[in-house]
Amino acid sequence: MPSSQPPANDEFYVNYAPAPASYRQFLLRFIPLLVLGTILFAIVLPGIHNQFNSGRVQGTTELEGLLVGAPVPHLIVPRPGNVVDAVPFSRYLLSGTGKTSPSPAIVEQVGQWVKLTGTIVSRNQLSVIAARSAEPIDPPANVTINPDAGTSLGEFSLTGEILDSKCYPGVMKPGQSKTHRACAIRCISGGVPAVFRVHNNRDDVMYFLLADEQGQAVNDRILDYVADPIRITGTVMQYDDMFVLQAELSTYERV
Repeated sequence: MPSSQPPANDEFYVNYAPAPASYRQFLLRFIPLLVLGTILFAIVLPGIHNQFNSGRVQGTTELEGLLVGAPVPHLIVPRPGNVVDAVPFSRYLLSGTGKTSPSPAIVEQVGQWVKLTGTIVSRNQLSVIAARSAEPIDPPANVTINPDAGTSLGEFSLTGEILDSKCYPGVMKPGQSKTHRACAIRCISGGVPAVFRVHNNRDDVMYFLLADEQGQAVNDRILDYVADPIRITGTVMQYDDMFVLQAELSTYERV
């Protein structure tokens, strides 16, 4: 007849009794491994998903320049100093303070010189101003700007990712790839300029504002392509330090 007594080495844990010796030995091995694994996970994962966004929020600033509306609202600012042999103007993309385009009160000033107040966010060559206000001012007497004077650099077939120009420069982390898709779609559909990030095999990164062949914004027409690797074929136009990729949506293809 089998014995009804439990085995002598059966260390059954009861919460009001001391932990059995085998439990303590297991925890003494497991807890250091858990801590080490957590540290390694925190070091490796951000590198994979780019959680440490290299962009930065530069804080509140005031800039004076010409407010332009096409293909998206942006501010053309004369560069200081001798710019005879360089690009004479900087162009800053504009967004609202949230996931939107600039407020109607700011957009109403398109075509005028303004003193614009907002927060600059930048990453590499990409800068956007979260605009809060724009006050009309008199234009400087010695500056002439033709906002439509662009230079065609030719037709290109470029591969990259569509991003929103506010989160990617540094407002959100990681600000790109599929982990950021929903946020990017919300920003772009709300009027934040859509940009195309192209990263070649030489580790060069370029950003292109997206427009159709007529030079109009495409925000609400490219939402299905956000965060996917895609190829776009179109004409690259240069406006000072801003590059615009003008292409019909029929050329957008996933790769």
